[in-house]
Amino acid sequence: MTEAPPRVVRTARLVLRPFEPADEPAYAAIRSQPAVARFLAGGEAGAAEGAEKAAALVPAFAALWDEVGYGPWAAVEAATGRLIGHLGLRRVAEFQDRTEVLYALDPTAQGRGYAVEGARAALRYAFDVLDLPEVVAFARPENLASLKVMERIGMARRPGLIEVFGVQAVLCVLTSTEFRKETA
Repeated sequence: MTEAPPRVVRTARLVLRPFEPADEPAYAAIRSQPAVARFLAGGEAGAAEGAEKAAALVPAFAALWDEVGYGPWAAVEAATGRLIGHLGLRRVAEFQDRTEVLYALDPTAQGRGYAVEGARAALRYAFDVLDLPEVVAFARPENLASLKVMERIGMARRPGLIEVFGVQAVLCVLTSTEFRKETA
């Protein structure tokens, strides 16, 4: 019998674990902030629906671990135990079932390198544990901070824009081969 891959990953400053029902209030507070919602599907107007979105996403993200074996993690600051957002991987049915690396962090946690740290851990998980051939990422073209994260984790930007989740987005890709060259 093969052992199930670990669901919890620790980095220098983060604990990345599947979402739990108790995360819903803190996650709702994060999703309700216009600075977070503006780059997610639905845009800033989606901040008004942050509680409803969190109520749907917390169990949906948790269920992915049983359904497909991976999903977005609750990103918890190791030093404080505070939920700071989501980080991880998600299969995107709308995009030929490719797997994306995704992250959304509370504004108080942004600009501190957490997205890069967590995304690198997600890529290691994708390529070393799940043995995926590639990982993609999407960002609205005006989301320069997210595009910078994608660049820092070794993803290559594809030309032009694509439509995903009802918005025009930049597509970035990293293959397993490219990842292994960078980490060798």
